[in-house]
Amino acid sequence: MEPKNEAAVRHGQDLVLVVEDSLLVAMAIEDSLMERGLTVAVASTIEAATDLVARGLPAVALLDLQLPDGNSLELASRLYEAGCAVAITSGLDSGSVPESHGFAIQFRKPTSPDLLADWVVTTLQTLPASRAG
Repeated sequence: MEPKNEAAVRHGQDLVLVVEDSLLVAMAIEDSLMERGLTVAVASTIEAATDLVARGLPAVALLDLQLPDGNSLELASRLYEAGCAVAITSGLDSGSVPESHGFAIQFRKPTSPDLLADWVVTTLQTLPASRAG
């Protein structure tokens, strides 16, 4: 399948981490990202995501707030401090993400997988050349 735009081709080697415990939601997000030519790693728990990050830092992470083994706020902080752009998705009220995590864009569930993928592509376009593949 052809990537949807030149930015996706230019950043096709960037890793996008998707942490989502709903299999169908994760698959839809993964499909939207892959349609744009992006490399995707999917995890359904914080533990699995931490294992993936140990193998390679993603350029961008899409994190579900509430996961089976806890919330993703600590993971979000670690990723951000390491230079990863972070978005948090949640079905909870907007106040569920503390001000200390203002670095992360927030999407309220349900969110279109295409909207998330478009945000990732736009974010990759703005990364410094040293981070953008």
